[in-house]
Amino acid sequence: MTTSSAPSHPSHYPPSQTALLFLDYQNVLVNMIADEERKQKLISSAKELLATARANNVAIIHCLIDTDNDPPTTNKVSEQWLTVHKPLLGATPELAQEYGELAPSDSPDGVGHESVSLRPPGYRSVLVNDDLLHLLREKLGVSHLILGGIATSGAILGTATHGTDLDFVVSVVEDAVWDPSETVHRALIDNTIPTLAWVLETKEAVGYLTKK
Repeated sequence: MTTSSAPSHPSHYPPSQTALLFLDYQNVLVNMIADEERKQKLISSAKELLATARANNVAIIHCLIDTDNDPPTTNKVSEQWLTVHKPLLGATPELAQEYGELAPSDSPDGVGHESVSLRPPGYRSVLVNDDLLHLLREKLGVSHLILGGIATSGAILGTATHGTDLDFVVSVVEDAVWDPSETVHRALIDNTIPTLAWVLETKEAVGYLTKK
């Protein structure tokens, strides 16, 4: 893959300056995908990204909603969280866990190759976690973020926007993201996200995780 001299392009950054961020691949959200073919396509893409990142020592951050926490009282989703989602997750804790095939391969230490970052419900951007920002910038020296996750209109859009505003180069892997509304997903992938971040196919993202 050709390396670009433009700092705005993903190919400008080697794997050592790249991080793979997995956003909210939690069972409760993965289970929402009724189309089995689409579900398997998403999981297959995410697994390929994960395996490639692990093989090339690329930083991997599993960014999850902390279901033991509550949203700020000022957040619009607070009432729905407390009355609907929290009781459901309390009764079925496994729904809050990351989808098994995409979970960390061992106990992550939070400072090395593979880490977990938790944020309270109600926040779309995973970068609201100051510890995550410190890890990416100060400890790992990351400038390029590759995103996969659920949902396109939620954590993906929120993190892509926030990441760009924080001067990261952001890439979104189309096959590795999903939204409950296919219409919304297509509008974001085709029109909105390309105005602020790069939209990649899995094969292209794999190239950025492995290029020398």
